[in-house]
Amino acid sequence: MTAHRFCIALSFFYVGYVGTWGAAPARAAQDAAVAGDSAAVTGQVVASETRAPIKGATVEVMGTRLAATTDSTGRFTLPRVPPGLVMLEVRAVGYASGNWRLTLKLGQVIEHRFDLDLLAYELPEVVVEARKAARRFADFERRRASGMGYFITKDQIEHANALTLIDILVTVRGVQQVCLTNDCIAKMARSPPGCYPQYFLDGRESTAYFARNTPPHDIQGIEVYRGGAEIPGEFSGTNSGCGVIAIWTKSYP
Repeated sequence: MTAHRFCIALSFFYVGYVGTWGAAPARAAQDAAVAGDSAAVTGQVVASETRAPIKGATVEVMGTRLAATTDSTGRFTLPRVPPGLVMLEVRAVGYASGNWRLTLKLGQVIEHRFDLDLLAYELPEVVVEARKAARRFADFERRRASGMGYFITKDQIEHANALTLIDILVTVRGVQQVCLTNDCIAKMARSPPGCYPQYFLDGRESTAYFARNTPPHDIQGIEVYRGGAEIPGEFSGTNSGCGVIAIWTKSYP
């Protein structure tokens, strides 16, 4: 093959790859993910309603041992997938699992977004709900009694009659409101610019967008830790150095 024909063939391959859905991974990542006799799947797992990335989801090629776990941005890579028709199963705690059928060509890298629906939880009896809530809030009350951090109870939330979570948070000393474009968020007064608190929702590390949009009337209690000296070990998240806001809802099982 002459050098001229080789350049034409290489250009054709590059154009065909860029046309794949979504933003393509870096070329170095592609080369590492695809062996000469296989293909690869990359993408992101998100919540279908909020588009928030889902961390810790499992993406598995059914009928094989090939599996990957999503990172904090919901992204994953499945390298060395046999070409042909494959079935992917995506699972995450709190979400309904989903299945996708993909056809892979030899040496191909497919980029795709996988949407999962939240599971609806139902508690058959009020008595059962009360017992579960009592167990969940035992640690809330224990930390509250320690005197570290700032705690907002259900009664205080209901008395405030606030429309949004930010309206409640700015009542805490050391918490200020910062408005970016059309979105106002909470920030610890002692944190440097651009350093925003880590959110936890019902004990699990959460995205700021998902947590901030929790309706106040659904909240049982809030814990606010304004600096590293106040933060208990169970709330050491990826961005805890900028403070922690832990939200507990009334209906979580």
